[in-house]
Amino acid sequence: MRKIAPFFVALGAISFGVPATLMKIARSEGVVNGPLLFWSFLSAVIILGIIHVARRRWLRYQHTNWKQLLAVMAAGTASGFTNTFYIQSLKLIPVAAAAVMLMQAVWLSVLLGSILHKRRPTRLQVVSIVLVLIGTVLAAGLFPITQPLSLWGLFLAFLAACAYACTIQFTAMLGNNLDPLSKTWLLCIGAFLLISVVWGPQIVSAPVTFDTVKWAFWIAIFSMVFPLVAYSIFMQYLELGIGPILSSLELPASITIAFLVLGEKVDWLQIVGVLIIIGAVILPNVWGMRRQNQLR
Repeated sequence: MRKIAPFFVALGAISFGVPATLMKIARSEGVVNGPLLFWSFLSAVIILGIIHVARRRWLRYQHTNWKQLLAVMAAGTASGFTNTFYIQSLKLIPVAAAAVMLMQAVWLSVLLGSILHKRRPTRLQVVSIVLVLIGTVLAAGLFPITQPLSLWGLFLAFLAACAYACTIQFTAMLGNNLDPLSKTWLLCIGAFLLISVVWGPQIVSAPVTFDTVKWAFWIAIFSMVFPLVAYSIFMQYLELGIGPILSSLELPASITIAFLVLGEKVDWLQIVGVLIIIGAVILPNVWGMRRQNQLR
């Protein structure tokens, strides 16, 4: 499992890069943010619930208790907060600025993991984080910015990064005695409950359309079902700091998919930024594999 863990966590991060394009398409078809988020998380809960029932992995047989179940569901609210803060920030600041702020989750997650596990990240991991941040600024096309930035918008995007960092850490820490799909289901339930409360007024007032449910289903697959399952199963097998670095692949994936699907312009600086991020992701994993081979 340790050998394939980086690959599947990377796929989970890449999957997180798809919903931005899907949300943009949905908005162009008149879909409102609140109902879109509501039906996305509800779809994830239903899909994982059906799988959970079909596999008969009942929670009472997984050596758990109500305290642990509630803790995992509470951790799931981090995903709901990430989506809520990020969408709100996009009303006030450019996508490039919001993307750069969201990628602060890389060092925030490493810092949070170091505090929780009482272990310092290695020098190589620190170098990788610095490279990720440099690549993020270039890949997001942050410079030049020709319009003033809202401090409140930047703060909301930073809160989204904090919530994303918590998602990365909590999926690795909590409920590891549970079946991974059961754990992911509980995380999605927590996120769904939060979205229902925060976006309640808009959910009640906005009409439900076929386009809303259609795009919500695909957003659920790419933003919750697949990445959270990948994180829940494989994140625990990675060394401290590697998971957050792998999660930075979300930005290159988002830029690439937007280029292929939406035809958005990508300049050479953004390509350089993407290559820097990919290099920063590969570096610690290749180095770690060499160390393991030398110790054998």
